[in-house]
Amino acid sequence: MREWIPLPDALRPDARRLAAELRRLKDRSGLSLTALAGQTSYSKSSWERYFNGKALPPRQAVLALGELVGAEPARLTALWEDATIAWKDRGAAERPAAVTAPAGSVVDEPRSTPAPAASPPRPASHRPGRVAIAAASLLACAGAGVFIALDQGSSPQDRTGREIAASSPTRQLETSCFSDSCTAKDPKQTGCAGDAWTAALTRFQGVYVELRYSDACKAAWARISWGRPGDAAQVIADHGRTLQAKVHYDTDVYTAMTVAMTPSAARACITLTAGGHGCTQPGGSERLTEPPNPPTTPTTPSPGRG
Repeated sequence: MREWIPLPDALRPDARRLAAELRRLKDRSGLSLTALAGQTSYSKSSWERYFNGKALPPRQAVLALGELVGAEPARLTALWEDATIAWKDRGAAERPAAVTAPAGSVVDEPRSTPAPAASPPRPASHRPGRVAIAAASLLACAGAGVFIALDQGSSPQDRTGREIAASSPTRQLETSCFSDSCTAKDPKQTGCAGDAWTAALTRFQGVYVELRYSDACKAAWARISWGRPGDAAQVIADHGRTLQAKVHYDTDVYTAMTVAMTPSAARACITLTAGGHGCTQPGGSERLTEPPNPPTTPTTPSPGRG
């Protein structure tokens, strides 16, 4: 068991209790920081900041650690909510003197060193307002605590629900479930579709079969495209749970979610109404290109896709 460094003296009691609980759970797991990063969506450097009281962890990070050791989610959520208030109060107290991002900001990657100015500085009279706005925005993120940064694999959707290229490399996502609590729920209604990507893909008798995965929710689901009414998509998890959804009209359908801590813990299958059954391989780590939009007619709109 590693020897922990003392937590910062300025850390509020509720924030200190959360950090201490996270340390206890890590010790209980027996995992190194590197191993912990490999089993969650958060980097080694991020976990180091969370354990040492340098940053407020997202709620999903707290629950992910608790999931690894079987801790009670409701208790961890209560600790996290109290710590969130403590971080917010601390930030509000420091706001008048803030000229850089407050210590309580939720930042998942190390900050880079600012590049030297390439042009003359703007007049000093314009700076205070800009600094205050930036500080207030960062404090709002730290206070909310329920947002996580997504990489450029997450994209907005067009009118058919298919993902399109994002105009910026990152955006924010709020979800309403995590891991086991996502089982049998709709990925769109829970927000899990916001960072969804294709982890496995095959084409069976002209129908595309995908395994969709959410890193934020640790859940997977199946989606079929170019199918016909009656064709059924299934997501099959390693733990034995199978969920199914049939095409009722048009060509697409997606299933509800099943818990999958990694994409490799699930695969997607299809059963054709005309006969035949096929499956993808277990999900991989590579983000695959989605199938093209299925053909549509003016009288048959394409449904939203998960």
